[in-house]
Amino acid sequence: MIDQATLQTATYNIRHIATGQYVALKDTKRTSTLIVLQDSHFEHLAWVLDKLTGLEDTYHIRSFLQNTFAQTGESPTADAEIVPGTESYPWFIRPAASGFGDFYLISPYSDPSLYWTIVKTRDGTNAILTNDPKHHVYWEFTKMSA
Repeated sequence: MIDQATLQTATYNIRHIATGQYVALKDTKRTSTLIVLQDSHFEHLAWVLDKLTGLEDTYHIRSFLQNTFAQTGESPTADAEIVPGTESYPWFIRPAASGFGDFYLISPYSDPSLYWTIVKTRDGTNAILTNDPKHHVYWEFTKMSA
């Protein structure tokens, strides 16, 4: 867990608060979806947050393993999958309401009314967007050691 004032450019694990699962790449293909897993010890769970200059609480989220960016479509919608891509994509990462600890909400910069969440599918558990702020939308960033 990190102090909200220190969410800076660094490499992190991103953990879903409600399930304790970590965001990961489904596989090493550049077109795979983002999934969540229980294990937190593999480099495919490492994400680099690149803080964007001049934009408060705005970051690129990049896979340490693939050097690809977490993204969604140009016009994000509820239920859209979060996938890796070669183009950078800005995310608005802001602290949850006070009293929730060091938990964060992650939204597309272009539409902060959408939030990262997870959904169980036939193939596992995927990271998607939701427009329901009560649907398990809290995340924790744990800085990885160098």
